[in-house]
Amino acid sequence: MRTRRAGLVMMAALGLVAVAGCGGAGNGDDGGQGKAASKGGTLYVLSPLDLEHLDPARNYVTSSEDVGRLIYRTLTTFAAAPGQAGGKIVPDLATDLGRPSNGARTWTFTLKAGVKYEDGRPITSKDIKYGVERTFEAELPEGPPYARTWLEGGDTYKGPSKDKSGIASIETPDDKTIVFKLNRPVADFGSAVSLPMFAPVPADKDTGVAYDARPFSSGPYRIAKYELKKELTLVRNTHWSSATDSVRKALPDRIVMDLNLDPAVIDQRLIAGVGQDADAVEFEPITAASVGPVMGNPALRQRLVTGDSINTRYLSINTKHKPLDDVRVRQAIAYALDKDALRTARGGPVAGDIAKTLLPPSTPGFAPDNPYPSPDDKGDPAKAKALLAAAGRASGVTLTLDAPATTTGKAQAEAVQASLARVGITVHINAIATSAFYSTVGNTSQEHDLVIAGWSSDWPGASTYLPTVFDGRQITAQGNNNYAQYNSAKVNARLDQIAKMKDPAAAATAYGQLAKDIMRDVPVVPFLWDKAAILVGPNVTGAYGHIAWVGRLDLVSLGLRK
Repeated sequence: MRTRRAGLVMMAALGLVAVAGCGGAGNGDDGGQGKAASKGGTLYVLSPLDLEHLDPARNYVTSSEDVGRLIYRTLTTFAAAPGQAGGKIVPDLATDLGRPSNGARTWTFTLKAGVKYEDGRPITSKDIKYGVERTFEAELPEGPPYARTWLEGGDTYKGPSKDKSGIASIETPDDKTIVFKLNRPVADFGSAVSLPMFAPVPADKDTGVAYDARPFSSGPYRIAKYELKKELTLVRNTHWSSATDSVRKALPDRIVMDLNLDPAVIDQRLIAGVGQDADAVEFEPITAASVGPVMGNPALRQRLVTGDSINTRYLSINTKHKPLDDVRVRQAIAYALDKDALRTARGGPVAGDIAKTLLPPSTPGFAPDNPYPSPDDKGDPAKAKALLAAAGRASGVTLTLDAPATTTGKAQAEAVQASLARVGITVHINAIATSAFYSTVGNTSQEHDLVIAGWSSDWPGASTYLPTVFDGRQITAQGNNNYAQYNSAKVNARLDQIAKMKDPAAAATAYGQLAKDIMRDVPVVPFLWDKAAILVGPNVTGAYGHIAWVGRLDLVSLGLRK
């Protein structure tokens, strides 16, 4: 899920931190099963997905960010905690959450003493500066847009391979101090630096696109083996010190992540929970077929972690393609879509609540809305057909849908296909490997008519949701997040106005209204506000769903009972 995150100190102080809950095994530090965690052992993570990117310059997908936090550190990060507490941003490499000056246009951070890489060398402010500069490289386009849009000179800087002197708006007066000079006030910059793009990268270890396979460790684990689509094995970084890191517990000696597995087989293995799988966890939620057996078995329910998120899943509609440039055709799709079938494809009610709006209810400024209602959320074919007829498309439309090549991705795509077939819209499914999904749909020349996607804000609120997904000026040829390629001058202007508001509550209300206005143009059709239900092995401790990872397990807190 392409996404973003949660939690600003300033927003927390203003009461704007989103609330997210967790249940089942996630209710206690010991996994909810009366077990004391011990240090050691091998934790197994069973994943139906490939990892899209581990390079911190390119890592902008929640699943990969969850893994990346084991390998590298950032200036700030999320607290390791279930529920609302997990939405709080805390210092990581930095001693605090940053010190703003010049009207929040300048931010200064000081690094903690004793932070080291996997080879024992100290992490310096210059390494963080270099890590941010790499995000400007043309060959690394998938990361967030903040450096380009917020740093002075970010609109012209081309990266360290083109300009070895670096970007002048990041200063490193000494090895422990880094100063960011912004072109606008950014009150929440202390949260932005929790993103992977603010991880340190030593210049002599930079291998360009190949860095994706072997990021240099600043966290508790280093990469011992990474075989794309098969396995990621992490072992201890012996130079990491818990004295400098209050977030990561680093309990297992090794973490082995098996990739690209059959999700049904993963469920079967965790349900049995024997042998090696007693020390295993699922990376993704249980499949729809397993919900009934798990929920009906009290012993299994004790091992089921349910985490909330701040994510909305939606069907994105490419507004640049005919006939999708006609709002009536897009409205027809919104009325035709069977949201209940899409939720069923993900496991039913345990997978979340049916979405009626762009912003989930936990988002500050959320405004209730349901512009395209249907009986029991199963679609309204009659209204959809009338709109297609009004658009001169009564004879039918043929579209191509980009979807992840997973069991759940296929089930969702088929639900869309069946929904739209009822109104004369033929949908061809283009299945894309998870390791390349967002890189493909984020390329405007490769993206097709429809995309199954979703978004989580980078912190609680709409300021990194609506601008990133719907500001037409942020559409890029590669690494694009605006899959609808939606570009409304009116919306763009309103985004600029809201960004200048000094009252966070007023800004939140304005974003809520703007979300309603955007839905009248139907660039996307929201269908689910996510939850995640995940099984853990009998020996696993410290399991809880984290709101930043779309309710997935917070890997940095897991341990084993031995």
